[in-house]
Amino acid sequence: MKKLLFIVLLPLLFWSCQKSSSSNVQLSVARQMAGNWTTPNPVTFYYSSDGCGSYSRYGSFKMKVNWQITATSDNSISVTWNLVSISGVTSIGSNCGLAAPPLSFPQDYVGIVTGSKFSMDQNQTLQGVFNFTTDIITGTMNQKDCLLYCGGFSTDQNTFILTRVN
Repeated sequence: MKKLLFIVLLPLLFWSCQKSSSSNVQLSVARQMAGNWTTPNPVTFYYSSDGCGSYSRYGSFKMKVNWQITATSDNSISVTWNLVSISGVTSIGSNCGLAAPPLSFPQDYVGIVTGSKFSMDQNQTLQGVFNFTTDIITGTMNQKDCLLYCGGFSTDQNTFILTRVN
């Protein structure tokens, strides 16, 4: 009888010794991303438009930026871009005499975090998709506005890289 009582009470003893789940509070994914990020190297961006008929690239430039990421909820972030440096535009095609869209800074985006990825939009239009770890963000930008004609800027796939600033 003593052995049976011991076998029944042993699991109860271990169960009562478990830590409460409130002591294991972890930061949400969005909060883990919060902070300052920078492009360690200039990133190549491309101007594109449909000013000549079909949407295509017509100029390239290199840019370094800083991002300030703020968590707005468990799965939402706010991203503010600030310009560090920008090169002149190199022509790689024709825009049929139309002007390039202006770039102004700071730029503000909203991000939705899902697992180890997030998508960024501006004015409810998707602008970029990124993967992240604790120390690096890698992704692709594709900003496109269509007023009189469509124009914008983009990067090649997964060439937009940022690292955390300590």
